[in-house]
Amino acid sequence: MKRFKLIIISIFVLTLSLQAYVGPGAGFAFLGSFLFIFLAFIVAIFNFITFPIRALIRFFKRYKALKNARVKRVVILGFDGMDFSLTGKLIKKGLLPNFKKLKEEGTFAPLRSTEPPISPVAWSTFATGVNPGKHNVFDFLTRDPNTYLPALASTEIIPPKKYLNMGKYKIPISKPVIELLRKSKAFWKITGEHGIYSSVLRVPITFPPEKFYGNMTSGLGTPDLRGTQGSFTYISEKSMNEDFSISDGVSVILEKLEDGFIAKIPGPEHPMLKEKKNLEATVKIRKIDKNRVEVETSGKKHVLKKGKLSEWTKLEFGSGLIKVSGIARWFLIDTEPYLKIYLSPINIDPEKPAMDVSHPKIFSVYLSKIFGPFATLGMVEDTWALNEGLLSEEGYLDQVYTAQEERERIFWDTFKKVKEGLVVSVFEATDRIQHMFWRYMNNESPAPKPGTTPEIVNAVQIVYQKMDELVGKVLEKLGKDDALIIVSDHGFNRFDRGFNVNTWLYKEGYLALKDGKTKSDKWFADVDWSKTRAYGTGLGGIFLNIKGREKYGIVERGEEAEKLKQEIKRKLENLKDPKTGKKAMDMVSTREEIYKGAYVTNAPDIIIGYAIGYRISWESAVGEVGGDIFVDNTRLWSGDHCFTSETVPGIFFSNKKINRNDPTLADISPSVLSLFGIKIPAFIDGRDLEVGK
Repeated sequence: MKRFKLIIISIFVLTLSLQAYVGPGAGFAFLGSFLFIFLAFIVAIFNFITFPIRALIRFFKRYKALKNARVKRVVILGFDGMDFSLTGKLIKKGLLPNFKKLKEEGTFAPLRSTEPPISPVAWSTFATGVNPGKHNVFDFLTRDPNTYLPALASTEIIPPKKYLNMGKYKIPISKPVIELLRKSKAFWKITGEHGIYSSVLRVPITFPPEKFYGNMTSGLGTPDLRGTQGSFTYISEKSMNEDFSISDGVSVILEKLEDGFIAKIPGPEHPMLKEKKNLEATVKIRKIDKNRVEVETSGKKHVLKKGKLSEWTKLEFGSGLIKVSGIARWFLIDTEPYLKIYLSPINIDPEKPAMDVSHPKIFSVYLSKIFGPFATLGMVEDTWALNEGLLSEEGYLDQVYTAQEERERIFWDTFKKVKEGLVVSVFEATDRIQHMFWRYMNNESPAPKPGTTPEIVNAVQIVYQKMDELVGKVLEKLGKDDALIIVSDHGFNRFDRGFNVNTWLYKEGYLALKDGKTKSDKWFADVDWSKTRAYGTGLGGIFLNIKGREKYGIVERGEEAEKLKQEIKRKLENLKDPKTGKKAMDMVSTREEIYKGAYVTNAPDIIIGYAIGYRISWESAVGEVGGDIFVDNTRLWSGDHCFTSETVPGIFFSNKKINRNDPTLADISPSVLSLFGIKIPAFIDGRDLEVGK
């Protein structure tokens, strides 16, 4: 019996359920096996034995590459969503002195993004130097052609094929696969092949972390412990009026005890039960007074103060022999008239990672030992909880800046240790704050503006100034043989009106509903696919219901499909918002018009680039059909970038001059390779900007 228990422990790692989720992502499944652990052990021994030989080979490769290098180290800072126009205005006002210094002594230019200019697409082009048709990422979401449901565009789960059935249990005995769907080759892999060490921190679309000569922490796309891209928990004595889905959050009702309450927090699915059931973490909660609550989890007590975000706390999810660790932060909303608590999405514990969030796996453990727990979720800043009013604006800013501080600590540790080679670090605070606080910069925004303090009203300006301070510290520590490059994946602007693309398709006769239905609930619940010719998925894509491609496809390939694409395109190009009289789209293109490469067929058939002020509506983003075609955006998420690469360029800064005009994201990869004296591969679309030549 003891031996059987040891086997059970050995073959279990973790599973996480696949859940439909919008903004951005979907869930993951992960299962371990004894075979996998055994093979990993053998590989570790082999790597240890062969290390001297591999180190010698790397030395000669590095020596050969660096003979022609113009620098010893390249440092790349990524500021997600930092807008070229706004940066220029703040420089002119004297509010960004360090960016101003770079502009005067080096280079400042607009950086052209991708179509569409959204993070997973843009950062994938940044990493690989190729257009989306070659790297295969076209949006946050794509669709499963068999179910028409959304699927994460950057990662695919291939579950174990073999199980051992034992009554109510099914035990995996084969290895699962979590596959990064981004194709082509990142520039840090190429530098590694030439013996140059790279440290890559929080670059989006790097989950699962890839193997290369260096270290990595995964960025946007990394799931939480439940397998979503971030689902909070609302804990209360009473149920909420709203009907939460997994995309919004999970609601937990407190169980009354004599001296307090018990909350059973749902975690990942039980990995070995045939019947679906979540692992749970039991938390004891006790009111201290009207402004304080004590929570006890994993044997430790923490005091929550009303309106204040807590430090990271550990949560242990278990059932019998199975134990999985996560970390989360608490926010006491109120104690009267009844207790209400927000619990952040449960991050994978970097000290005891249930699945790899770094390369090598030990890297996250090492960082947590030095700095303590830190966020691992791709999008830890909980925009949806702020939208729902569960997290205050002050609490959200605390969440953003705590994550920023964590990432800066890890960056500086890397900066000091990687004296020669490549350091890449992406910071997301600019993006997260602009999404939620742009309304304070836009007098015409229909979104609420309850804030009155300078920290809230001027939040966008303040986050730009904080990034300027970070740049100033980097400039102080740069060596004479260091090249500094600063980029953003896109710019930003206002989001005032939503376009219900699926409602428009329905009213134009391209999308059909089941008999008797005039609207559909989430995820196309009432769509009649046998009569539907086109449907919208993701933030800027329309797919045709192609026969032989989609499960219930009715549109013939070839002439019929091309004619339909052009018809929809022409109508959208001329579509005006009746409220404003303005065109809602600046660009409507077929995929063949803007992409090239082996993966073009995976792109949406039609890509929309919205005019400033417009974006896909919240309803269409989750597959709803019905209502008005255009609606006011009254959510706090009031800034966006789903426009065109021309209207929202990002930023390019360098401490050195460049000899090419009009830089693009695709140019970063070949420019870095050139700085290290590495020949630029023929597959790369971008140009060498000739930094410092």
